[in-house]
Amino acid sequence: MQMRKPLRLLLIVIPVILLILLLTDPWKLWERNNRTVVLTHTEDVDRIVLVDSYHSTELSRVEESWYLFGTEEVSEVTVENLLIAASRLEVASIVSRKAFDESGDFPGESREITFYRAQKQVLSYRLKTVSGKCLLLPDASDKAYYVALPGYPGLDFDRIFSATPDHYRDHLLIDLRPSDIRSIEIELASGEAFSFTRDQEGAISCKALNVSTLIPDKKPDDLATKLLFSYFTSIRFERMAGIPADSLLKADSRYKPMAGIRVESTGGDSYSLNVFSYQNFPNSEPDLFRALVLYNDEKEALIINYIYLDVLMRGLSHYFGEK
Repeated sequence: MQMRKPLRLLLIVIPVILLILLLTDPWKLWERNNRTVVLTHTEDVDRIVLVDSYHSTELSRVEESWYLFGTEEVSEVTVENLLIAASRLEVASIVSRKAFDESGDFPGESREITFYRAQKQVLSYRLKTVSGKCLLLPDASDKAYYVALPGYPGLDFDRIFSATPDHYRDHLLIDLRPSDIRSIEIELASGEAFSFTRDQEGAISCKALNVSTLIPDKKPDDLATKLLFSYFTSIRFERMAGIPADSLLKADSRYKPMAGIRVESTGGDSYSLNVFSYQNFPNSEPDLFRALVLYNDEKEALIINYIYLDVLMRGLSHYFGEK
């Protein structure tokens, strides 16, 4: 008799739990929450507007091409990355709208993203970065969602969902495969000036470009020279610097010359990069991660990340076994 009472209670509790699960269905809840943050039918989206405290960007699609503010064709890759990320977001956890408003690496900093299809708004939300995680608040929602992109744990959401117009411009300067390059000339601020030339069989030779440069009497290191030739694949700039080319070439310029680089393709095209130190403020130390570059005959300097420049600006010793 004593065992019947707990058994009877259990028989009552189990149906109640099952009923609750049936009504709430955590899997359906998860799917419903996901639907509020995931962009569907990306192929039909024809306009995207991104706004933050400092910038505003409008991307619009005409046939198969995307344009910035309706006039300037943009990098297809950056728009594609944005759409793919927006369509694959998954909810990791849920917090209140108040938590969204009060959180953030920079209080009050967030960006708003709105997707349109045939002039109709299909999805809109604000997002911000909180301790390296992306927190998203759908339009008119009382809940906010920490979201992730499966398979990309270290994804920089601020960059993918950037509201900066420059992010979407096609910033490609040089895109040459190693086999497309005939010669590379390098002139360093130290006075060293030399070139590497690749013949039709792929053999690379080095010669001096001035009398003060001495070429070692041995073959250049194969791996180092191959890496040099590979660095002209997809060289891009970050943004226009707003600095006239003439001001960099003055004798009293605060921007010091670092190197001059010229590359010629097998087809006869040539590209030049004149590299100068970059200071964020007058009298400040040179930026360790960016440089100013005069590209070809452009009248305004560009800011380029050193990731595209460091290997291109190394001295002869690097190519002859002295690392």
